[in-house]
Amino acid sequence: MDEDNRARLTRRQVAAGGAVAASGLLGGCLGSMRQFLGFSSLDQISLRVMAPPADWDRRANEIAGQLVERLKKVGIDTRFPLVPPRQFRRQVLYDRDFDLYVGTMPIGRDPDYLRPLLTSTYTDALGWQNPFGFADISLDESLAQQHRQTGEERTDTIRRVLDTVAGEQPFVPIATDQAIAAISTDAFEGWERAPLRDPTWLLELEPASDSATDETLRITTKDGSITQQLNPLVPWINEFDLVTSLLYDPLARYYDDAVRPWLAEDWELVTDDDELTVTLRSDLYWHDGEPITAEDVEFTYDFLEDTALGNADAEYPAPRFQGQAQAVDTVTVETDRTVRFRVDSSAATAPALLTVPLLPKHVWRSRTRVSNARRGITRAIGHDNTGAVGSGPMTLANRTEGESVRFSRFEEHPLNRDDGSPLADRFGQLAFSELVVSLTPSDLTMVAYLRENAADVTAPSLDNKIVSGVVSRDGLSLATSESRTLYHVGFNTRRRPLRNPSFRRAVAHLINKGAIVESIFDGYAEPRTTPVLEDSWIPEDLRWNNGDPEVPFAGVEDELFTENARKHFSNAGYHYTDDDILVY
Repeated sequence: MDEDNRARLTRRQVAAGGAVAASGLLGGCLGSMRQFLGFSSLDQISLRVMAPPADWDRRANEIAGQLVERLKKVGIDTRFPLVPPRQFRRQVLYDRDFDLYVGTMPIGRDPDYLRPLLTSTYTDALGWQNPFGFADISLDESLAQQHRQTGEERTDTIRRVLDTVAGEQPFVPIATDQAIAAISTDAFEGWERAPLRDPTWLLELEPASDSATDETLRITTKDGSITQQLNPLVPWINEFDLVTSLLYDPLARYYDDAVRPWLAEDWELVTDDDELTVTLRSDLYWHDGEPITAEDVEFTYDFLEDTALGNADAEYPAPRFQGQAQAVDTVTVETDRTVRFRVDSSAATAPALLTVPLLPKHVWRSRTRVSNARRGITRAIGHDNTGAVGSGPMTLANRTEGESVRFSRFEEHPLNRDDGSPLADRFGQLAFSELVVSLTPSDLTMVAYLRENAADVTAPSLDNKIVSGVVSRDGLSLATSESRTLYHVGFNTRRRPLRNPSFRRAVAHLINKGAIVESIFDGYAEPRTTPVLEDSWIPEDLRWNNGDPEVPFAGVEDELFTENARKHFSNAGYHYTDDDILVY
């Protein structure tokens, strides 16, 4: 390790409360202790690296394959099981059954999303509530502080958070990809007015000038889960959630660079009293015709915090939105349209608490039965919800599992009513009366659907290797935008040697993020050193500068210098045999 990196590591150790140093010492003593106690042999370090199959996510698969080869070069016995997408999500987000994985996760617009992602009290939760099992008391305190702060004070705290995360590497940020969709320009326009994976993406479309006003929008995707389950409580691997975002509305959505009222007409935050008073729009209805009331709002937040609603020996939080729900202390119904929240939040973070999808009480209150106590699952979490009743601008018409899902425009939605509301004025009526999402087996088949006029657009997850075949076709074009999907390596810090931050840092040195962006993503990505996107939050010395300044690649260009890489593991306290096998 050179002197600059040694100095930086020391600073991070201080920021992390000494955890890196302590874990490194523990790992370093282990081999000597075993020899002192008389054991004649040491165990080779063995790891399992999980990734989705290449036909589901080629990029994650190739990153994992590269990492596996480099782990083997530094003397680690490494296995590379490939699992189907649904099993991959279950093992990572529900069972926590992994050593390392390479995959994607959604990055929140505000750094407050790091609070449930990394706070130690969430280590036994489901979904993106600390799947890494990571624990650091000083980080817990900083994450709690920033949630209640504003302005420069909050910025400084978040920078300390990112300092600690960079030092301890509970996961390795690699890159955020660009969302890519192939489109046919015949029926609709406005594809790039909103980010392609944003809930408002399709709301910004308009009929092409020579098309009818009552069109059917046809999307093709290879995501089979879209025809299998419509449960908004199920965590997604990336941020793209096309179907449930059209079926279920929140009180507020992020658009035009801020969190703004959606089903809420307005809200008032009194920070001195930690109270947030929300007024619903008038004449709101669920898809089955029942009115939406303040009781549905109260029920939603209670239900997200405990889907058993107190009917079990333990609480069973929803695996999605748990962090937001638990930041709300109480919800009180004032009138049919008015709700008062007691929150432990600042003006900077409180509006985001209103972005969870509302659930109809008369539909979900019967789903409290515990179906799997070991995994923390109630019927609400395990239910596929294939008869979804929401309040969004589209309503479920019919579905055929493994083939397609069809939606119809919900005429009672504020967007679709010509009543002069600010929401309708901003977005206008949906440009399509029907939406059909058809399942296809691959990216190539998705594009073929467009060429054959069987679809209007692909889901915005098209592989960059397909791009050349799209731009060369008449009548087809590309729509792209930056995404909030982070490709990363996740560590299960519950297991040795991954509980040792020095070992995790040594693994991070094997990853050449710049080369991955150029060779695997063909430039359709941005390398990341931290799990936030805006530079204003990131300390200067952590920003990308032709490399990761915290865990630089242990090589030149894309050639790993094996001896240098091995030194990182030796410095982490592990030992090499005469056969260059890394042992405990």
